[in-house]
Amino acid sequence: MSAVSSSTAVAETVLLHSTTSTTLTTAAVTLPSSKKQPVGPMTRADVLQRSDPETLCLIIVDDKVYDCTQWQHRHPGGYLTIRALCGKDATDAFTYSHPKFVKDRMLASFFYADLIQTTKGQPNNKSKADKYNDEATVAFRELTEKMEEAGMFETDLTFYYKKAAVYSCMFLLVLAGVLCSDKLWIHALSGALLGLFWQQMAFVGHDLGHNSMTHNLQVDSFWGIIVGNLMTGVSMAWWKRSHNVHHVVTNSCDYDPDIQHLPVMAVDPTFFSQPLFSTYTNRYLQVDELSHFLVKYQHWLYYPVMAVARVNLYIQSINHALCLSYYAATKDLVWRRELQIATLIGFWTWLIALTLQLPSWQSRVLFLVPAHVVAGILHVQITLSHFAMPVHTGVTYDDASNGYLRTQLRGSMDIDCPKYMDWFHGGIQFQVVHHIWPRLPRRNLRTAKGMLMAFCEGHGLEYHQASFLQANAMVIGKLKETSKSTKRFSEFFTEAMNLNG
Repeated sequence: MSAVSSSTAVAETVLLHSTTSTTLTTAAVTLPSSKKQPVGPMTRADVLQRSDPETLCLIIVDDKVYDCTQWQHRHPGGYLTIRALCGKDATDAFTYSHPKFVKDRMLASFFYADLIQTTKGQPNNKSKADKYNDEATVAFRELTEKMEEAGMFETDLTFYYKKAAVYSCMFLLVLAGVLCSDKLWIHALSGALLGLFWQQMAFVGHDLGHNSMTHNLQVDSFWGIIVGNLMTGVSMAWWKRSHNVHHVVTNSCDYDPDIQHLPVMAVDPTFFSQPLFSTYTNRYLQVDELSHFLVKYQHWLYYPVMAVARVNLYIQSINHALCLSYYAATKDLVWRRELQIATLIGFWTWLIALTLQLPSWQSRVLFLVPAHVVAGILHVQITLSHFAMPVHTGVTYDDASNGYLRTQLRGSMDIDCPKYMDWFHGGIQFQVVHHIWPRLPRRNLRTAKGMLMAFCEGHGLEYHQASFLQANAMVIGKLKETSKSTKRFSEFFTEAMNLNG
């Protein structure tokens, strides 16, 4: 075995066989040295200039440079997250997305170079403030350490045991409505309840996808497949590919797949002002007459599209599992692909079998349509926190002015709601907090929000939040404003008739 494959294989073994977020079962394993001989100290400019996603994928963490070229395609969080940070300072993005043992036990195996101090006479250390680690950034890291020490990143599993009992009752009621009644309105109500069940399952899947439930990669990934693939028909592997990179490059027009919805929607005129190459789909975003036509009316189409958006998730899940469409050219690491495919088949088997138990096509339509429309509420909830926020192109993380902390604060918004509505929003109403600390268990998000708001106020940072209704109005307003960037009907007519010569 080569030094390259040996290094990455051992690192992968350590990661996949960890039992908690802080301990290892394979503690005796010693990670090998970097696959390449370390080079001399590098400046940030050197790192940026020499980095290339294909040949030399370098990232900065604290005061060291690491080579992730070979590891990127074995990374459980997807290679797109590493590529997005190629040549950049990934200190906070790495730290807040991984348990401590990853840095303590694994990172050294990818060491490439020391980072030259950025300020004369002052080491580039996370405990010191400079243009890359300003006072707010340093204070934020200290706050996070205090939260870790207070046990806020540990999960009380009784929270999920109670949820499991409620969700089981919901699904049993759906079964009872389908199997024990011949009334149309009961079938429609059962469909709506199934949609609500899917919404709630998505929240659990979200927690599992971030490894914030048991903090064990294998356990959370397995249950994520059960909850996501088998119970909702949405592939956990596909979701991780999309969602993890969204967290790193939030609201980047060319990097963040969560705001790339052409030809149906565009959240900013930027999508029409310049050709944009999507690093997610590895192709240029579609801007044609159909895009101009649909986006022109997107503020009217928003809710109808959200009502059927789940269908797109089905399609993306199947395409990703079977390596179809643009996924055929990717080099994604798909954890237990056979199980991913089998559980997707399982979902369609039970859904179709359950639907066929209904006595007529009217009952089946009244069952399936409300299920998907009600589940569409989830898509509204997901988009509210980002569609209304500012966008940018490329990747930020140049210095503290647009580093991890400010990138997440700028691109995310909380939905302000009373505590008794937390069940309905499933934790994603605390989107700012979640983007800052993606591993933080859902039960602690409300407490952390108060801490983060106080922190932002103390350091002059803006914290965005709005009520559910206000956020809806903001999104519709932005979609309407963006629609003005599309072609006028006179331009459609002129081009169609070729009147420009």
